Amino acid sequence: MKRLGMTIAAIVGVAALVLSMSVSANAEGSAKDKKAIEDVENKIIAATTTDEVMKYYDQNDIDLYDFVPPLQYKGATAVHGDLDNFFNNAKDVKGNFVELVVVTDGKLGMARSIQHFTWTGQDGKAQEATLRVTDVFHKVGGKWKVIHSHVSVPVDPKTGQAQMNLQS
Repeated sequence: MKRLGMTIAAIVGVAALVLSMSVSANAEGSAKDKKAIEDVENKIIAATTTDEVMKYYDQNDIDLYDFVPPLQYKGATAVHGDLDNFFNNAKDVKGNFVELVVVTDGKLGMARSIQHFTWTGQDGKAQEATLRVTDVFHKVGGKWKVIHSHVSVPVDPKTGQAQMNLQS
């Protein structure tokens, strides 16, 4: 009987050790994936051309909900056109994160952020906007790619006007 108890204790001990190693490995993988997504987000916000941004989007499966019409930009050509519209009309674009949160399970990832941008319009006037952005990621060829991006700004319900520079 004593031998059976020791055997069960040994099995439970080994199982606990294996389980803790698995949890540790998953945590390390998750931290690595989180860091990789954060790196992509930082490259996107630092981009100054459409082509720089598009490198981080899945060319075969991307859609964008921008805060400007139409309702949806579906596919790489439509997304590229929307980004071109911005970058062709803005100079000296600079962006920074007010907040960035990344969550991933190793298969899918999500980054939600508040981003502040400044730029010079074609008329030479300084512009700025604070945006809410949510990016959804999946892996393509082992690299994290955006498959969906949603950009928004709060709207004042009384006036229907976008609130481009609210602060938390």
